[in-house]
Amino acid sequence: MLLSICVPTWNRRERVAALVRDLLAWPGDFQLCVAIDGSTDGTEQALRALDDPRLALTSGPNRGRAAALAAAVALARGRFIMLFDDDDSLAADGLAAVLRDCGAPLPEGCLGYIYHLADESGARLGSLFPRACANLLALRADFHVRGDKKEVVLAEALHAAMAAGPAGCRRIPTSLYWSRLALAGDMVCRNQVIGCKRYLPGGMSRGIRGLKAANAYPMLLLYLTQLRGFARRRYRSPIFALRACMALPVYALLAGWSSWRGVGARHA
Repeated sequence: MLLSICVPTWNRRERVAALVRDLLAWPGDFQLCVAIDGSTDGTEQALRALDDPRLALTSGPNRGRAAALAAAVALARGRFIMLFDDDDSLAADGLAAVLRDCGAPLPEGCLGYIYHLADESGARLGSLFPRACANLLALRADFHVRGDKKEVVLAEALHAAMAAGPAGCRRIPTSLYWSRLALAGDMVCRNQVIGCKRYLPGGMSRGIRGLKAANAYPMLLLYLTQLRGFARRRYRSPIFALRACMALPVYALLAGWSSWRGVGARHA
């Protein structure tokens, strides 16, 4: 199988069911891997009614997005994996372009592909890619690429990035995984919009600062990885590295405080 599209979901039955129906209506060598994170709105029943061998489902108690994403990835059988949010959409021609890329040889030293997303008006989010190939840290740090993008990564590379943890956190920023991948290799940059990014009410983007503070340890690892990338010359921007240095003590204190509170609660 060429591609596994991995979707964590929680209490968005209508939205995720529509996404799955839309994708399964299109032909192609791909599978959908959906992890239901303790939904109580009938999501599992709605999805199990969609009889298609390309749909793989798993469900369990609510443990947060990080665990749900890991559960979805564990179902993946494709050579490449695309992480996908349940409030986004993928265009038919976008999926076809991704599958064509997945069936072609990767350039040496590359771990996958990166594409653009559009907003709900159809306008591309963020800036174009300035190079044919680059690592994910350099794109942000040196070339100032902004906006939500969509990465399609070799399964073995993503498994390695995710296996390093941390375990037990409800939220792990995907940028931590992408930063780890940036240490290992580059991405082929495609200046093509393949889908739409939506920011629905109640989504994680709304309270992102609070989520970062509540899950400080993964953020600490993110900034440590960014500094490791600078030391290995995976990017050259001293300003980007300085920002990581400034964030480190903040998240180190927050992580220590969270750990101390957790120990105190267990002994109370």
